[in-house]
Amino acid sequence: MGMNRVMCRMRMILFAVVLLSALIARAAWADPQKVLSAIDAHNNNCRAVSQKIFDFKELGQQEFKSSALLKEELQKLGFKVEGDLKVPADLVKDGISKTGFRAELAGKGPGPTITIMLEYDALKNGHACGHNLIATSGLLAAAGLAQVMKETPGRILVIGTPDEERGSLGGGKIALLEGGHFDGSDIVLITHPGDRWSVDQRLLAMKRATFIFKGKASHAAFAPHKGISALDAVILTFNGTDMLREHVRQDVRIHGIIKKGGDLVNVVPELAETEFSVRALDTATMEETYKKVINCAKAGELATGAKLEFKEPRTSLKAPIGIPAYTKMVLEQIRAIGVGDHEIKDFTEFASSDLGNVGHAYPTANLWFKIAPEGTPLHSDAFREAASSEEGWKATVVAAKVIALTAYDLLTHPDKVKAIQEKFQELKAKEGK
Repeated sequence: MGMNRVMCRMRMILFAVVLLSALIARAAWADPQKVLSAIDAHNNNCRAVSQKIFDFKELGQQEFKSSALLKEELQKLGFKVEGDLKVPADLVKDGISKTGFRAELAGKGPGPTITIMLEYDALKNGHACGHNLIATSGLLAAAGLAQVMKETPGRILVIGTPDEERGSLGGGKIALLEGGHFDGSDIVLITHPGDRWSVDQRLLAMKRATFIFKGKASHAAFAPHKGISALDAVILTFNGTDMLREHVRQDVRIHGIIKKGGDLVNVVPELAETEFSVRALDTATMEETYKKVINCAKAGELATGAKLEFKEPRTSLKAPIGIPAYTKMVLEQIRAIGVGDHEIKDFTEFASSDLGNVGHAYPTANLWFKIAPEGTPLHSDAFREAASSEEGWKATVVAAKVIALTAYDLLTHPDKVKAIQEKFQELKAKEGK
């Protein structure tokens, strides 16, 4: 009986020690309100940074001033910043990403590594995709988190990713991924302005194929039997892919153009060229369909006798692995910050981006925030104007608070990070099945 009492007392003491340790640890963490206050304190400065990037309107791989400005601001916040990142030389000239960068800020001890991505390249008509706001919403979030990292476990990475608009060429996020600059990331966050609040934008995996057929020229009237039509091979390729459409999933996209089909109507075309893009909601399905499209081109070669020249491209765009629990976390922060349900709307349209390659490698959330009336198209002049408007900036600040609070929640709850990562690996293993 006495022994039972001793054991019971020991268990109570042990429980009290564990509870006290947890309370002390939690008390040592910063109040999330400090994150929000710091974002408010940096509001005016980051607004000025956003306007400068908007005015720079630098195209992909030319974002020298935008990149330098963002690196300077991150250094002021206490981040250790590294530029001129080494990447594969066949993706970026000289093997150096001169406008990409990586910034790191460590917390008070071991913990998760949360990565925030910044984009800052423009289009020919300026920042008509609002990348100036992607850059500065991430910068604002970093400013908020920098205020509490001395009291918070883990690490924040901020990665400047250039050239998103030409992502399929591989010079942006793909090059940085292959260069190892995302290594160590546990969870990734990014924002994007739009005509709604959403975390549901799904990205299509995409790969291009250029088929060149070489036939034999001949007079089309006098001696057509002596010619081999390269154009016929292209047309048969199109016929094959058109038949294929009936037997692929509804989300699959196959679209192509004829880049060269001959020069004179009375000469059998000896050279023809066609380009296709193949897309799907998951990478495995896209790759499977891509092989079938190649077979359509091979059928054109076999049927006509024209020689097919084809080289598979070095890079492709992948589809991210969506994690419902992670998406729900971000949605909860959107609602908690005051965005009404009537402003949150899922996307029914699909696109492709090198963001998908990051989301295929790491659990990634892309927060869309509303800066323009519903229906305003990306890349339009109207959207460009919204990217420098007062209302657009107000939404940017809210977006910064959402991803900063999400990051803080993850930093202080490693169990959530582990659960998201485990689900990510599970869903990735099932991709396309």
